[in-house]
Amino acid sequence: MAIIKSGASSDQLTIDATSKASRNTLYDTTGRSVANQSKPTFYASNTFTPAATPTDLVTLYGSASKTVRVVSFRITTTNTAAGSQQFFLIKRSAVNTTGTFVAGNAVPADSTDVATATVGHYTANPGALGTSAGNLNIMRVASPAAIPASFAGVVTDAGFDMLPAVPQAILDKMITLNGNTQGVVLNFNSVALVAGQTHAYQVIWTEE
Repeated sequence: MAIIKSGASSDQLTIDATSKASRNTLYDTTGRSVANQSKPTFYASNTFTPAATPTDLVTLYGSASKTVRVVSFRITTTNTAAGSQQFFLIKRSAVNTTGTFVAGNAVPADSTDVATATVGHYTANPGALGTSAGNLNIMRVASPAAIPASFAGVVTDAGFDMLPAVPQAILDKMITLNGNTQGVVLNFNSVALVAGQTHAYQVIWTEE
């Protein structure tokens, strides 16, 4: 067995005598592996009817104590009659003010984890939107008719991901929110809703 040491006696790299391989696993100060699979992960979802001419629909803002990485940002939309809508996924560097905000319930993948990010949707537009750092994605999608006029009538999947999880997983850096004034928001650009339009969302993120 070969042992390679640094100047500090406690720092050493061991080469296994059988496999002839070394292993380097990175840990945080609590001893938790920093691999993606070990990060505290949270889910939030809800259904809602937005304002008549919506601006921000759904928002995820970061944390004052944790680094937040956005894994997935999924929206489902249905109308009285089939149509299409355009959605904007925007990164903001300041928080929205006023409006009617309905906080989402952050559900931890591991019940011992506690979320510090803020997620939810608007039923009345913010009075002032936070500063935009730019568009992450712009997508026009087909929106099916709901028969009856509720999500219960949707037969096929009417959802789409503005930030697909698989491409995110292979990036060196995912969409990262540093501090509680940085956010990722789904925006409708103040366009009038289609008749009977309702939404559901699911947001997934990690905190470390």
